[in-house]
Amino acid sequence: MRKTLIAILMALALVVIPAGNAFAASSVGVTVTADPLFLSITNLPTTWTINGLGGGTESGQIAVNTTYYANPIPNADDTTPPSATVLGTECYFEVTNAAGAETCDLTVTWGAFTGGGADMTNSDLGTNDTTKYGAYCWYSGMTTYASSKVPVKTSASTKMYTTGLAAAGTLKWGVEIKTRTNDWTGGTASTSTLTITATAH
Repeated sequence: MRKTLIAILMALALVVIPAGNAFAASSVGVTVTADPLFLSITNLPTTWTINGLGGGTESGQIAVNTTYYANPIPNADDTTPPSATVLGTECYFEVTNAAGAETCDLTVTWGAFTGGGADMTNSDLGTNDTTKYGAYCWYSGMTTYASSKVPVKTSASTKMYTTGLAAAGTLKWGVEIKTRTNDWTGGTASTSTLTITATAH
């Protein structure tokens, strides 16, 4: 009786336990996530009236052959340059790198003034002449401003900021312009586009 019972149990075990890999999956899916690097910046404010920041003697009107700075420091005016080591309070603009965005470098370009009596093109040299303006850019914390400021061109400017602005980081910056030497041709305002561009660090 005992031998018979053992034989029956062994037979049941063979039925219940699968042989080898008879019921194993032959393929398994894997979820792969691709999280892209991206560039995304914002800049404020989005306008600047040259010689119109309201700190001192500004009128919102400009003279020929004169240098103006995007410098909002109180009790100064747009003809006041930044300090040797540029202060944040001397920078009119602030650029912000988006949260989660790639660390970026920053480049500034500036096109022609058109549509009024103060039309002029960018010399791309930082110097002015009869029909062209010269321009430079700088940022908070830049040392030896006079020799470190970066010429602003119509296109393909040298990078202004190469240290790398991290995600969610901010940077204050400014520009200066030396107007053309020829007299203006009329009393209506001309406009241009100043552009700051992010590239991967």
